Amino acid sequence: MPPLLNTMETQNKMASTIPNSLYAMYQMMFAAITPGLFIGATAGRMRMLPTMVFVFLWSIIVYCPVCYWVWSSNGWLHNMSVMDYAGGSVVHVTSGATALVLAYRLGQRSDYEKHIKGGYVNHNPTFVYLGTALLWFGWMGFNGGSSLAANNRGVGAAYASNLAACIGGLIWMMLDIYVNGKGFSAIGFCTGAIAGLATITPGSGFVAPGFGLVYGIIAAFACFYSIRIMHWLKVDDSLDVTAVHGVGGALGMILTGVFAQYSVTNVNATGSTAGWLDHVWIQVPVNFVPLLRLDFGAHFGHCTHLFMDGVLQFKLRCSLDAEQTGLDLADIGEKAYPFMDTQVHKSEITSGYKPLSSGILWRWTTLGTHPQQLRFHQRKGTNQKSSDLCSFFILAIYDER
Repeated sequence: MPPLLNTMETQNKMASTIPNSLYAMYQMMFAAITPGLFIGATAGRMRMLPTMVFVFLWSIIVYCPVCYWVWSSNGWLHNMSVMDYAGGSVVHVTSGATALVLAYRLGQRSDYEKHIKGGYVNHNPTFVYLGTALLWFGWMGFNGGSSLAANNRGVGAAYASNLAACIGGLIWMMLDIYVNGKGFSAIGFCTGAIAGLATITPGSGFVAPGFGLVYGIIAAFACFYSIRIMHWLKVDDSLDVTAVHGVGGALGMILTGVFAQYSVTNVNATGSTAGWLDHVWIQVPVNFVPLLRLDFGAHFGHCTHLFMDGVLQFKLRCSLDAEQTGLDLADIGEKAYPFMDTQVHKSEITSGYKPLSSGILWRWTTLGTHPQQLRFHQRKGTNQKSSDLCSFFILAIYDER
């Protein structure tokens, strides 16, 4: 049987406005991005090859059936009139539930207690800003493109998504100032924007664009405090996938049952339903049903982890040595910053700095418990090796005036 059987010759009933082959590619991108979410919860702990096997099995056994249930014309959740425009349940709830199980089953990172007390220092904030910009732009295709046509409904979904992201980021930044005592955190804004986008996803094409503001505000508060609950429970979700995507997606499903309106759902479509604003009181319970059934992903993650670890002896969790070395080097054999030696004993460094070449200054840094407590050091010698993972380089421009 050839791949993509008949996609060039047939038309999909769910996508009559575009070629079937384009619809297949669009859905494949959904399937590809979803495992990338829950993998973020296990950053620094999950081995490469077992991860690839787990993702393959998860995509077939969890994602594909759930996608069929919600979006196929024959799916039982679709026939119940569950409203999920662009994947709040299919993408975010399933990945969030799986992330929670994997983070719990794999256990904490070796330095997690220090993280709870003082917090990890962000590896590269610039990458966070760049990644958020790419995600935000791509989300317009994720949500707006779910109309499967260049029409008013798709534009409305994009508007609602942008509003949710903007207000979500601003509210999160304010919460960081008020609760955590931070300044105007750009990383906080990025996290809030993603929370707003995840929450508006199921309702983006079912609610008036202005309600994106409501989604974003509620998302920021709910996801912000969900992260604090996860820390209180000491579940080490590295990228807060459960709190941002899982909670955001579930919350968005409920809010869609409240704010969906016929004036939006009937644009470029027929036979649609609505929510509480149009007196369809059954819609919130209906939208709650997939949240009860999509724990399927969590159960699969739990059982698969037990099977791979206990029966196959195919460990998902890396060794302590590999974790401390870094999985880039231990599993892949590459380093993001090969010119930096990250293993330096405290006994090998003294305070100060030294210009090593024209225009370049190497600063050796030992982390305190807070970014403001950074202390700068210079290593003695040039070829020494060590194992202190709390020390690393900062490469700075040195003005030789």
